[in-house]
Amino acid sequence: MSKYLHTKFAYLFVALTSVSCATSASQDASSLESTEEIATPEIETSQTWEQRAIDGNIMISGWLDTAAEFVDLLLAGKKRTKSRNDTNVRIENSSVWKEGVGYTNSTAFNLNLRLPNVEEYWNLKFTSYDEEAELRSTRNAQYRQRPRVENYGATIGFFQQLGNIRAAFQPRIELQDPLKVAHSLTLEQTHTIGEHGRFSPKVEFFAASDRGTGIFNQMNFVFALSHIYSLSLINQQTYEDKTNNYFVAQGIAIGRPVTRTAAISYSVFFNSDNQTTYHLASYSFATTWTQLLYRNILDYNITPHIDFAKELSFTGRTGVVFNLNLKF
Repeated sequence: MSKYLHTKFAYLFVALTSVSCATSASQDASSLESTEEIATPEIETSQTWEQRAIDGNIMISGWLDTAAEFVDLLLAGKKRTKSRNDTNVRIENSSVWKEGVGYTNSTAFNLNLRLPNVEEYWNLKFTSYDEEAELRSTRNAQYRQRPRVENYGATIGFFQQLGNIRAAFQPRIELQDPLKVAHSLTLEQTHTIGEHGRFSPKVEFFAASDRGTGIFNQMNFVFALSHIYSLSLINQQTYEDKTNNYFVAQGIAIGRPVTRTAAISYSVFFNSDNQTTYHLASYSFATTWTQLLYRNILDYNITPHIDFAKELSFTGRTGVVFNLNLKF
């Protein structure tokens, strides 16, 4: 059975790797075909369905903007700016399958409420998960290895530019019984290295009523190898004081665009922790295909991967992660 699963995984991995070549070939072939188009009832039906879906998304987005503007003017008393209201809702569905573990599926939402007449350097978010905790999770640096934990709450973000440093203070109220509070203070900046490189350091101090305090730091490098390929070097560490846990993720990723709306990347990551003693906990290989189906509306990514964990004597286990994101 294990051999069968590995064979299936290999087919999927090779298929994604060859997508870029297949796409380029199909584009060349299509350029040689006749430009004459023949309308058919099926095509018209498909276009009508797509247009209805897009129109529905625009209608919901317009309703959200109107409602947010009403709240904005109610709090501000009058219109003080001509800035556009960028309130948006993002619904994210994540499906995870892993050999020996099984299949899990989770759906999360993120409401980013913008009030341009009230706010200048802050915003308000309502989410079904702790967004900042997920961003600093070294275990998810390469791809989401586990489903999101439902944790409904509201986050108020205060932002300030301190020279070249972007500072953000984001307290979060978790809607639990009893209510819980978490805080995050982030300092980050971006440096240009020559003509084709970028260095992005980041430090975050965080605290939670049930998890204690901790610190997260990130030092990522991105280099343009050519006008097509880019190389990313990822280095992330998280320390949690209450549990005395220290997690490290280090990896390399090579990516390239395939079309104007799709890209593919190949990565290898090494994860370490200090459980008993500091050691290599796992390493993994992954290929990620990302595609934008409709701009500012719908996108997805799929990541087949193979993991080698110490707890399984570094025996390879395959898996697939599929994320579908809808934005209003």
